[in-house]
Amino acid sequence: MRIVMAANWWYRRGGLGDVALAEADALVSRGHAVIPFAAAHPDNVPALSSRYFPPFIETSTAGRDMGLVGKVTAAATLVYRPQAARLFGQLLDEYRPDIVHLHGPARQLTPAVVGAARRRHIPVVMTLHDYLLVCPQGMLVRRGTACRPPNCLSGNVLAAIEGRCVKGSLPASALAATETLIHRSLGLYTGNVELLVAPSRFLARLVASAAGVPGDRVRVLPNGLPDEPTDSALPAVDGRHVLFAGRLVREKGVHVLLDAARQIPEIPIVIAGDGPERASLMNDAPPNARFVGLLGRNELGAVRSQAVAVVSPSVWDENAPLSVLEALRAGRPVIATNLGGHPELVTADCGLLVEPSDSTGLAEAIARLWHDRATTDRLGLAARRRYLDRYGLDLHVDRLLDLYGQALRSASRPVRAGSRLSR
Repeated sequence: MRIVMAANWWYRRGGLGDVALAEADALVSRGHAVIPFAAAHPDNVPALSSRYFPPFIETSTAGRDMGLVGKVTAAATLVYRPQAARLFGQLLDEYRPDIVHLHGPARQLTPAVVGAARRRHIPVVMTLHDYLLVCPQGMLVRRGTACRPPNCLSGNVLAAIEGRCVKGSLPASALAATETLIHRSLGLYTGNVELLVAPSRFLARLVASAAGVPGDRVRVLPNGLPDEPTDSALPAVDGRHVLFAGRLVREKGVHVLLDAARQIPEIPIVIAGDGPERASLMNDAPPNARFVGLLGRNELGAVRSQAVAVVSPSVWDENAPLSVLEALRAGRPVIATNLGGHPELVTADCGLLVEPSDSTGLAEAIARLWHDRATTDRLGLAARRRYLDRYGLDLHVDRLLDLYGQALRSASRPVRAGSRLSR
């Protein structure tokens, strides 16, 4: 099978990059041809198809120091990018793929590329890595915590502007709201994609109920991770610390973890990662909390192997965080908040769930696993089994190929009403 896999970038940048490149490598190892398409970026993995990559847009500075016309043009390019569609069409004409698989095309490739595929009658599958179809900001976060109830699900996106949900900026929030309104009203994604793939049931339910997508076109496919020798060996835990690994932003709940750490001063807490909140968090940290910065894959794996448990204290609706899957893969029990897709990953046999923003409950959960190593060992072994049974990359790719088959079989149906781009 010839598969064009399109994403905003083609390197390991966050969970999206990890998932897309892992899928591509696994598909190639099974004899399939994977043709990447992405915005040109110096960190991209080399690809023969890169001659078709459109220039990378630095979204944070797009339109800066321009006049009104320039700002409007730059904003329009982030909503719908004809250059990306033209180059994508040229790539499709050369490689003639059986199917197109999209990963997070917003703001670099934009839904313009979807139309290029549909005009050539090539079926499209799109994996959702965030909430962008139902939330202009893409995260269901409002003022640093979960947006409850989600304000923009009904189609009224004014709440995103009023709340300045994007970077605390009125212009950025207005642009994102306009983008969502245009994409929804024209069906630029939903009317031109055969299947939408959600890594969690939580996200699938939101999309099916709020984005105008028939439920039979939404599929749940949990993310898959390749195994690693250090994980499969399951080195003995010597109980040095409890680990948080992730971006240091308020919605990740690190401030709650620090409050919990104060209540359990005998337990070392290691915080790996970087982000805009790092300085303020470090200034507020108790002595038993140690910040180690952004670690490479091998370094983080070593720190994880020495952890009694991994903590994901998010105060927003995580979709399917790879940090939790990596902990399961390494046989580490997880303590997570009872939000979003967390409960689908962390069940009673492999970890503990706590209420968001409840530092006392989080401290009690950490102390329980720290002091009861028999329970910790049992949960860790179950965590490893859960990864092998549900989240291994081979199983993920088996299911992905089945979804490709479903999309190919349904591609002969008439073009759906509701998508003006397809007409």
